[in-house]
Amino acid sequence: MADGATDTPGAAARELAVRLEALRTASGRSYGALARRAGIGAATLHRYCTGRTVPQEFAPVERIARLCGCGREEAAELYRLWVLADADRRTAGRSGGAVGRSGGAAA
Repeated sequence: MADGATDTPGAAARELAVRLEALRTASGRSYGALARRAGIGAATLHRYCTGRTVPQEFAPVERIARLCGCGREEAAELYRLWVLADADRRTAGRSGGAVGRSGGAAA
């Protein structure tokens, strides 16, 4: 990711989604298999991995990262991206943007 790439609205959510999808793919698990182990629904995981929604809490991202074998640095970067994406989601919700049931801005 280039420096400043998360400066535009939605960029952090897109980058978080890209990273989650890369983790899922590298794990060799299907959406259903990874979702079951992470304690979330397969459709919810798919929305996270495509950037359609941002989790309201970091916990599901943390579980996905742990299940996919992330190290501390990568987990810290996921947390940073989630904080930025969550802030964007909250701002969109206050300004009248559509917010999905999972707490993410609708695409």
